[in-house]
Amino acid sequence: MNKYHATGGGANRSVAEVERLKKKYDVFDVRLIHNIFKEILGLTVSGIKKPLNIGLPHVTYVVSLHNYKDLVFRANLGTDEPEIQLLKEKVIADVALQKGVPSNKILYVDISRKKYPFDFQIQEKFNGLDAEIEFKGTKEDYDTYSFNIGRLIAHFSDIEFSGYGHFADEMISQNKLVGENNSFYDYICLELHEQIDKIIRGKFISSETGKNILRLFKTHKDIINIEKSNLVHYDLADHNLRYDPKSNKVVAVYDWEAAVSGDSCLDLASSPTWKTLYPRQDKLIEGYLSLKEKPDHFQEKLNIYRLRTIIWKIVQNMKFNLINPQRMKRLQTALDPYHLKMTS
Repeated sequence: MNKYHATGGGANRSVAEVERLKKKYDVFDVRLIHNIFKEILGLTVSGIKKPLNIGLPHVTYVVSLHNYKDLVFRANLGTDEPEIQLLKEKVIADVALQKGVPSNKILYVDISRKKYPFDFQIQEKFNGLDAEIEFKGTKEDYDTYSFNIGRLIAHFSDIEFSGYGHFADEMISQNKLVGENNSFYDYICLELHEQIDKIIRGKFISSETGKNILRLFKTHKDIINIEKSNLVHYDLADHNLRYDPKSNKVVAVYDWEAAVSGDSCLDLASSPTWKTLYPRQDKLIEGYLSLKEKPDHFQEKLNIYRLRTIIWKIVQNMKFNLINPQRMKRLQTALDPYHLKMTS
């Protein structure tokens, strides 16, 4: 049996859905993969195995084929409605590839459920290593890798869109990427009140701190609002990247399902909220600024975007009973620039 690591996923799912997904490999019939590859690509499957790193929402397999390179199969077993995010990822990845981003290449997506009772993707296998579980090198090597991720974020900033925030589902079906909000501030403040209320009810912050946080976002409105929006991955954890251990460069970016149309500072600011082997943000910023001029109100943007990111992460941690001292420390660190304490 292959060893594998469960990572990420489940952010927009109910607790019941997540419990079902924990058993997904026990209930999925891998024989269907043979049928799908033969029908769609005319290829014969010779072997199927789990990858080292798997995300919670999908069953994922590396599929070996006769007279063809290995491909990756992902199927969604957890939602009652078709998962348009799988199609959204293909549309975003296609645009990224066209713009020179080392993205994953998705060959086929089916969310129709006309023949199979699940949504699925077929994509090319990633090159490189997953630094979260396979990093080979020193801290200096990791710093170089982080610097190169920063340069990649600078590349994202050249890929512009209309609208702000999540890409509209109705446009995705037309292979178009348009943000569904009228301003970036509107996107940043989506569900902010509700999330603050949940954290207060969980007794992780005081009601007074909650009120002060809401006031902070109002006072930062002009700083948050941007004239032009660009590609933001918004989930640049190591397990969504692959790197070359010889050059420490990023060779693949994938899992674009959280991507939005917005401000590249959001990718830079969210870095301290992800699990990394060594602190990343300073090198990330250094890499970004090696290609781009420092934006106006740069540090203020980093502070407010980091706070926004950790707020929604804390809410998700609460939902799945994953609160721990390390995560609460990240929340306090995000409050420190504003001289706020979690509780009085």
